[in-house]
Amino acid sequence: MVDFQIGDMIFQLAFIAFIILIAMVLINLFRSSRKRKKQLDELAEKVDALQSKLEK
Repeated sequence: MVDFQIGDMIFQLAFIAFIILIAMVLINLFRSSRKRKKQLDELAEKVDALQSKLEK
């Protein structure tokens, strides 16, 4: 049976950590994109409300 070497274990742990890091970055990008879109929609509603008040 081949011995499981420390280098192999470190490489596998680093690779798993890298995959988890990529997943976390993608999730954060998605969440910030949704938050930014929500803020822009709220701002657009406020601008529309002000425009309608000015037209009266």
